[in-house]
Amino acid sequence: MTQIKKQLLIFGTGKIAEAISYYFDRDSNYEISAYLIDDVFFNQDEFLSKPVVKISEIATNFDPSDFEVFVAVGYQGMNKLRSEKYTYLKHAGYKFASYRSPYVQGDFEIGDNTIVMDGAVIQPFARFGNNVFVWGGAIVGHHAVINDNCWLTGGCLLGGSVNIGEASFIGMGAIVGQEVKTGVECMLGAGTLTIRSIGDKVVIVEKQTEIHRLNSAQFTRMSSCFRV
Repeated sequence: MTQIKKQLLIFGTGKIAEAISYYFDRDSNYEISAYLIDDVFFNQDEFLSKPVVKISEIATNFDPSDFEVFVAVGYQGMNKLRSEKYTYLKHAGYKFASYRSPYVQGDFEIGDNTIVMDGAVIQPFARFGNNVFVWGGAIVGHHAVINDNCWLTGGCLLGGSVNIGEASFIGMGAIVGQEVKTGVECMLGAGTLTIRSIGDKVVIVEKQTEIHRLNSAQFTRMSSCFRV
């Protein structure tokens, strides 16, 4: 028997929306019906072969009882833009889809408008709030709590029982130690190490690795492992 798919509206027409659409199209029980965009940015009738609709016209075209939504925008403004659209659509009466890759196994909870992509490793009893993005390669330890509106970039590593404050950003390769708690709206940049709990709106960044004095051609001539 053919399964009847739920109808889905995705807010966004950028690269994030394109990536999110890939997962929903590939193996979810949703069918994307249309894309939503703020009126001021409306400049195209189609995106990925689906209609684009002004958000002001959503209620006229899509009954909340027949359609669910997913907000597919980035971490701009410390995730505030995504949070604002989530709140707007929730007040408009819509329910939210979530996506958990079938290749990510484990006993963990995810909230509304949350996505866990291929390649993430989630240990038992982790909990993710609403509007959380978990990119491939992220490792989240047992009993971790990731609060609403957070963004976990690929390759980050969160220890067991961490508590990541609302609307925080965890960069590529960032490490957060066991039982560490962060405040709200923290930014832990790529390659950083956080082993003590921190307060609200803390920024931790690492300097970029210094550029070598030799260019690639010079270096390969000097290095035995790169010689042909």
